[in-house]
Amino acid sequence: MINDKFCDLEKRELQDKINSLTADNALLRSNMDNAAQTAFINEKFNTVATELAAIKASQPNTVPVQWPQLTAVNTTPYMGNFYGGFNGWGNNISF
Repeated sequence: MINDKFCDLEKRELQDKINSLTADNALLRSNMDNAAQTAFINEKFNTVATELAAIKASQPNTVPVQWPQLTAVNTTPYMGNFYGGFNGWGNNISF
């Protein structure tokens, strides 16, 4: 009878130890998976960041403007036969 209780106590302790080790194993696996996933994401992010830096470096220089809502347009008249060139409509010039 005392031996049975001792065996039961030993079984419970062993089962608790097994449960604890199983939980630790699951935690370690989860941490490993997260580390691998983070490394993969960082690798892809660094690739995109490198390509973005190359694109930024190849862009032309810009200057700040006082009124950014304004647009620069070409004011030279169209030099063809229609729509505002010489001998065209709307300029009243004749030769």
